Amino acid sequence: MLSVAHGGGVHHDHRGDSHPNQRYGNGGEEARQRRDNLTHHPRGRRAHRSGPLEWTAAVVFTVLAVVVLVAAVAVLVVVLLLQPRAPYLAIRSARLDDLVYDQQGALEAALSLGVAAENGNARSGATFSDFELRLVFHRVVIAILRADPFDVPPKGSLPLGYVVRSSGIPLDSSGMAAMEAALADGVVPFTVSGQASTRWKVGGLVPFKYWTRLRCDLRFFWPNGTAVDLSCSSKPKSKSS
Repeated sequence: MLSVAHGGGVHHDHRGDSHPNQRYGNGGEEARQRRDNLTHHPRGRRAHRSGPLEWTAAVVFTVLAVVVLVAAVAVLVVVLLLQPRAPYLAIRSARLDDLVYDQQGALEAALSLGVAAENGNARSGATFSDFELRLVFHRVVIAILRADPFDVPPKGSLPLGYVVRSSGIPLDSSGMAAMEAALADGVVPFTVSGQASTRWKVGGLVPFKYWTRLRCDLRFFWPNGTAVDLSCSSKPKSKSS
């Protein structure tokens, strides 16, 4: 509001002017609070909606855990009641047919090995695959024995015969010393080791797969070539043995 004052000056009349907040009291503060409520309220509703989703996920995971536990218990019961026998490998016969060793450290050897794949399960056949055995003298591989996948019937056995012939196998100084000591003692040692993958069904129902691993020492009288105390098998040992 403008007024004309005496003396020609123009003065402002402040009586009618006031600050907007003073004019409307606490209306500005209330408006800000309403805006804040409108801003934060949707977030609160979204957080509230996540509750059922979390509850559903918890129920699903609980059900899955129970199913897995029941399945594990069922397999354990089958194993304990039926007492399945794991398939295994065994060397049933072994003979050192020929041995030639010269002073340069070259080794020639001929061996006959009778390997058997055994399946003691009465209700299920067994499949053997990835079969491999290594014949070694003093860390030097003499021969590698392999076989294609094969099946063994329930309570059955499958013989695998091998005739190993190696020539010109070089031995290092320690290998030469070991061979000379063995010939002096009249007993030549070899090591056979390897594995096979086996598959069968426990109780004829539950499929099972595992690796059977074999490692043992073969000792032969020389020069007659017969095996000394042959006992070589990958059969798991029972607790009573």
